Amino acid sequence: NPQIDRETIDSINEAFFITSTDPHQFELEAMPDNTTMELVEARRECLQRQQSAVSKKLSDVILHNQPSYIKELKQVQELQKSLHNAFVICSNGRRYESLMSVGVRCSTASLALLSNQQKRQSLYTLWEALQTIKTLQHSDVRLTELMEEEDYAGAIQLCLECQQAAATYKHYHCIKDLSAKLQDTLELIEEQIDVALSRTCRMFDSTLYSKLQQGYQLLGKTQSAVDQLLMHYTACIHNTAFQVLFGFAQLNKSENNLQKKQYKDICSLIDQDFYIPCLLELCKGLWAIMHCYHNASKWHKTNRDQLTSSKIACLKTLLTYDVKSYVDGKLAHGRHRVWSDVQSRIKTFILSSELQGFKYDDFIMILDVVKRFIEVGEDFIHNPSSSEPPTDSLNEPLRQQTLAYFHAHHRTRVDELIMFLDNEAWQPCPVKSTFTVFTMEEFKFLKQTAYQYHNEVDQGITPSEVGDPGSKYFDPFDDEGHPFSDLQKSSQDPDANKPKPCYESYENSDDDDDHELSREFVDENTGESPLSGSSSVQSLKSPAHVQGPVLTNTALHVLRLCGSYLKMCDVLKPIALDVVMCMSQLFDLYFHAVYSFFSTDEVGISRCRLDRLHSTVSHIETTLFTAENPCPPHISTPTNSVSNLQISPPNLSPAVDLHQASSYYGITERIVATESLVCLASQFELLHPNLEEMIPALKKAFLQQFYSQTVRAAVDVRVPSYLGVAVHAIDAPTIVAKMSMVKWDVREIMSQHNAYVDLLLNQLTNFKTTLFAAVRTVVLPEEVVKVIWHHCIAICNQVFVEGFSNVKKCSNEGRALMQLDYQQFLMKLEKLTNIRPIPHREYVELYIKAYYLTESDLHQWVQQHAEYDHKQLTALLS
Repeated sequence: NPQIDRETIDSINEAFFITSTDPHQFELEAMPDNTTMELVEARRECLQRQQSAVSKKLSDVILHNQPSYIKELKQVQELQKSLHNAFVICSNGRRYESLMSVGVRCSTASLALLSNQQKRQSLYTLWEALQTIKTLQHSDVRLTELMEEEDYAGAIQLCLECQQAAATYKHYHCIKDLSAKLQDTLELIEEQIDVALSRTCRMFDSTLYSKLQQGYQLLGKTQSAVDQLLMHYTACIHNTAFQVLFGFAQLNKSENNLQKKQYKDICSLIDQDFYIPCLLELCKGLWAIMHCYHNASKWHKTNRDQLTSSKIACLKTLLTYDVKSYVDGKLAHGRHRVWSDVQSRIKTFILSSELQGFKYDDFIMILDVVKRFIEVGEDFIHNPSSSEPPTDSLNEPLRQQTLAYFHAHHRTRVDELIMFLDNEAWQPCPVKSTFTVFTMEEFKFLKQTAYQYHNEVDQGITPSEVGDPGSKYFDPFDDEGHPFSDLQKSSQDPDANKPKPCYESYENSDDDDDHELSREFVDENTGESPLSGSSSVQSLKSPAHVQGPVLTNTALHVLRLCGSYLKMCDVLKPIALDVVMCMSQLFDLYFHAVYSFFSTDEVGISRCRLDRLHSTVSHIETTLFTAENPCPPHISTPTNSVSNLQISPPNLSPAVDLHQASSYYGITERIVATESLVCLASQFELLHPNLEEMIPALKKAFLQQFYSQTVRAAVDVRVPSYLGVAVHAIDAPTIVAKMSMVKWDVREIMSQHNAYVDLLLNQLTNFKTTLFAAVRTVVLPEEVVKVIWHHCIAICNQVFVEGFSNVKKCSNEGRALMQLDYQQFLMKLEKLTNIRPIPHREYVELYIKAYYLTESDLHQWVQQHAEYDHKQLTALLS
């Protein structure tokens, strides 16, 4: 049954169809452990059935394909017969007789022609190779020409082509030596390129630099070329600095073997006379190197995506993005590296020299040069997109040298100022009405700085808007010149920085206000003439009077010193606090001198000394004239040289006599001294914004205290100074005696005042005439007149109260007479002084009205009015 046979075949285990399977072993392993005879017999019968079904199926397949088998067997037999015939033919063809017949039939000439053609082709190939080898052997001549023309890219290109040709013909023995020679030539070219690259550090040539960069690109060493360039700049900086210092050190005849000395040792050998020229030459030389680096950076920024030679473009592709980024990053970082190396050379030069022995102008010149060089460095490394701060290692040595010089300079200037004060005659120095500190030569740098700043603000330029690196101190000097040319000219002209005399510098300055000098008097603030009704200046219209601000020679000297101090501060901001402290000491010294020379403290007038003036004078005496001179408490880190300044108070010149009635007790000297102090304070007020900008925010407490407690207290010195004149205005004892002769116990109200009032007014009128006549060389300011009149009024009020307190008997009508006398005095005094209302009038009026109080109210009134003395209060009570 076919169906049963098919099922039997399907039941066969698949393992029997795998050729690598051993059926006997497979069946034995498949038997269980507890095998029985019946189980073995059953398995044998199953396998026999499967074998019978497979054999039957195989037989059926063979019978079905018998015709095809017979057909294929017949074709195999025919193929075997054909192969036998071909073998017989080949064997017969290879017999000797057949080959000889071919030689007889072919032409011997034809074979010779073929042989010659083959030899010709071989010789032609050899000739071409010999021509190339000959060219290679003579390539050194062309390489020499290209190197002389500084065509490094062409030389490298030729050398590379020769190496490529040599590699093609390397099977020739002569090529081996030529290849070695070409490799040596290529290394020599690379060395010459490196030498040429080092020359660009001193003198940059864009054409030559382009050729060098093309050569490095052909060599595939663009990245290493940048590294090599930075090394050359470092070496160039050190060599240039050494050469400049070495040249100036040779001028020192006492030194030998300079070649063996280190750079630091040579710096200390520069003579003081050649120090500034050496510093200028050093800065110029180092700036030239920085200028070359700046131009190299600009070249890479402009030409990094271009190659000028089409041949090179064929041989080498453009730089990849990674190479460009590497070059740009190296050049940007190289700016800081070059500036750091340059700073180290200048820093060593500054720290190796003792600058305390230089003159002030020479030292300022040194500061100007170094400051300019710092500005050059800031311009060199400035990068708006970089967060890396510019290095400032030059500021610290500059600060050290400046502080050391400044403290020694300040001690000398203080001694000099004391000498000025000891010999000051307190006469006015003629200056223009438009005089300010900014018209002085010493302060011109501040005026110029402010002008430039406001110009930038007007043009919409903020301080943070700065151009590309090098736009200020490098790009403008591409053709010629250098940033230190103006300083070099100034150093070569010894009279350029010499201060002018006060008459030449301040009175005859080149302002366009000369027409104002023709006026009899011009107000400093408004520029207008005073009112014609002003009684204080009507008698003063004389060409002999000084028309400008009142300043003494010593006050001008203080301003000059402050200008010189600020010049150092402008160059080096970190010493600003020390500078301002020393400026405050100069002002304090002048302040205390004026106060101590001209102040008057009469009995009964001590209230004129204001509390602020008391505090200021006490502070000055404590900080300037004590043996232990502590630093102000608000200064956290005092500078020893400033805080330990110990001086002796100045003394009034013997030529100044404040006790002669002929000069009205030194009224002119008092005016000149006091008003010069006030004017000096006003000039310090003008400098306040500049000082505010210079001092760090954490240290501004000292500046604020100085201005609030000292500078603005200068006007208070008028009070005790002019008191020495006002006390001589009236004869107080005579007036009091006249008042005691008046009969105050009258029984009717009087309509006529007493004669002592007219006497008092006459004395004041004579005082006014005499006082104004005594002032011949200066204009008597309105403020001074007011202070003097206030003193006179206060003295007169004390005379009235003193006279009224001496009255033994008085009626109510007598009290009315007292009020009549005082009112008459006030009315005439207003016309005499043009002061309205009269100050301190309540001092007398309250005393008169106190007589009308009851006993209980009077006791309370006495407790509330301590401005009256014991005698006057006792008179009220009795």
